[in-house]
Amino acid sequence: MGGWPTGFPLANPPRRGLTPQELSTGVGKGAAGGAGRAHAGLVNPELKQIAAEQGGVVSSRQAADTGYTREQIRERLGDGRWERVRYGQYAERLDLTGLAPWDRHVVRHRQLVHAAMNSMRRGSAVVSHHSALVMYGVPVWRADLTEVQLTRTTGRSGLLAGVRHHRGLLETSDVTQIEGLATTSLARAVVESAARTSFEAAVVSADAALRHYDLNPRDLQRLRATTECWPGGPTIRSVLAFADPLAESVGESRLRVLMRNQGLPSPDLQVEFADDGGFIGRVDFFFPDHDTVVEFDGMVKYADESRDALIREKAREDRLRALGLEIVRTTWSDLAHPHRTAMRIRSGFARSRRTVLTG
Repeated sequence: MGGWPTGFPLANPPRRGLTPQELSTGVGKGAAGGAGRAHAGLVNPELKQIAAEQGGVVSSRQAADTGYTREQIRERLGDGRWERVRYGQYAERLDLTGLAPWDRHVVRHRQLVHAAMNSMRRGSAVVSHHSALVMYGVPVWRADLTEVQLTRTTGRSGLLAGVRHHRGLLETSDVTQIEGLATTSLARAVVESAARTSFEAAVVSADAALRHYDLNPRDLQRLRATTECWPGGPTIRSVLAFADPLAESVGESRLRVLMRNQGLPSPDLQVEFADDGGFIGRVDFFFPDHDTVVEFDGMVKYADESRDALIREKAREDRLRALGLEIVRTTWSDLAHPHRTAMRIRSGFARSRRTVLTG
């Protein structure tokens, strides 16, 4: 245990982080509509190569070493070709108009991470906590993306110039590389974040990491044994026990937490149904003891609002009801009203009982 000297062997192979084009709302995969296009600001080939290796971020020293004067740097900042990421760290201005607001924050945070690490002595810090999750592309819920999270084995902990420094001991198996940056392993990042955030936010990231990012549950359980004395240890243990790779989206993860907090029974996830006509579909949540289906509609699948899509969904729902199932639909707005949403689900349970008694 201890530090991680420059060039030490990594137990985990280097991973490529997601590009802006690969970011999307939810799990961080998919197209982003041409986001991340940069203006022609870094015309020096040597500086462009440096930027490409550092997430698009270069330091004032690197700019000077490749021939840029202070006046030229000020000129590029003034006319908008460059932008200041943090003190002494610059990047080409990106066209993020094709991204949703949250994804813009994610792109900016990745730049902040690179800028913060560029400012550190090489080998002295590791990207950690929610910053590591962002570098992996894992969704983070209600994280402060203006603050970069780093872990060090020496020095003081605390917040300095937008960087939250943590003191911690890391095994070599806890560290990998993403975009050239020493970064905590995905399992470690999930556990670290769970220790410092809400149960809901931690479940969002843990569910996504298990489902979409090949996180091995055994790695989480291995780390669990080392976190007994951590601040936030009870939250970590609760999150690891509750996390489920079958949750397919941020919304489904949050709805799972809502139902748990409201005392509802645990549903089965991603259950498939069929009738005499064949396969009907797969539902988000099924309460077998209450013959009730709960669906979370993130509106993505209905984004085109096409008549055919709505007709198909209505036919699917009719076939499910013909099996004697109650259907309760929820949306993003329902997550802001936990008690009311739980009452709607319980009303579905009651309707199902009445159907059985009178059927």
